[in-house]
Amino acid sequence: MRIKAVSMINGGEILAEPILTEKKEILIPKGTRMKTDYIPLIQSIGIESLCIEDPYETYEMPHPILHKDRLEAFVVRVRKVMERHIYHTNSSFLRNYEDIAKEIVDEMQRMPDDVIIDMNERSANLYEHTVMVTLLSVNVAKKLSLDKKRQYNIALGCLLHDIGIRFITVPYENIDIAKMDKSAVLELKKHTILGYTALVEEDWIPDISKRMVLSHHEKSDGTGYPMRQRNKETECKIIQACDAFDSYITGMECKRISVQQALERMESESEEKYDKDIVDYLVSTVAKYPVGTTVKTSSSSEGVVISQTIDPQNPIIMLLSEETGSGKNKLNLMLEKDISILQVV
Repeated sequence: MRIKAVSMINGGEILAEPILTEKKEILIPKGTRMKTDYIPLIQSIGIESLCIEDPYETYEMPHPILHKDRLEAFVVRVRKVMERHIYHTNSSFLRNYEDIAKEIVDEMQRMPDDVIIDMNERSANLYEHTVMVTLLSVNVAKKLSLDKKRQYNIALGCLLHDIGIRFITVPYENIDIAKMDKSAVLELKKHTILGYTALVEEDWIPDISKRMVLSHHEKSDGTGYPMRQRNKETECKIIQACDAFDSYITGMECKRISVQQALERMESESEEKYDKDIVDYLVSTVAKYPVGTTVKTSSSSEGVVISQTIDPQNPIIMLLSEETGSGKNKLNLMLEKDISILQVV
């Protein structure tokens, strides 16, 4: 299953999840083969992306940042801790994050340095976003050769960074801030201060982890919030970049965009808004064309990405037959110097 923008639907795709109305009524059921005639109707109710089945799944060998079962286990634990903290107003529940932070640091230590990670656009989910930002940040910290204590502090700061989201009352999933009224924007931006305030008296949380919570939306050029700071701490710079990237591909506090667009945006902003070295490390570990992406090459052929190489921009693709829609001819684009990817189909 993968997310595909409605504007990119070509017809023939099969829905992996039903399309629902605002009242959660089924508009188009799961398993429906999409027709281009459906697109105006879907767009008219404000739906911008769909979950569709991946017809080439049997050929694909993705490398996620963490095995699916292990990732889901972390997400469940993070959700339980955060919900119990909010509903019971007992900060002792948060100390479960100490063990989770240590486990995530250990998981990232086991990841080979040259692995290219497959990440796809996802629906905004606070708890999954929290875990993914933590994994990405610790992985970057490892590449920067920060010691395990600093990696642990980073993991803890990331696990806590969006706790303030639970205190606000405005939407934050796949939103366009430019179209929100000023009072809603102010409420949204308060989550950094609310999160920091909830943690400031907790002596077991390192000061740098607390600063990460407060400053994860700050920018190197002073255009961030809540205080327009230009943070000097490496830990704060790491979470700022990793949180922004995962927010782009999930629609956390912004409009969701593709992995390709997110990577390009991070690179274009690295000179001003984010630390360039940190962005370089982040971009060098994430596949520009995740496994399952259908692409058109400079040789006018179409193919589907089935695995990655050590070059995040040049994966291995399986060429698609015009007659059958699949094929066995594989191209390693890291070795094929005369062939490159022109666009995502």
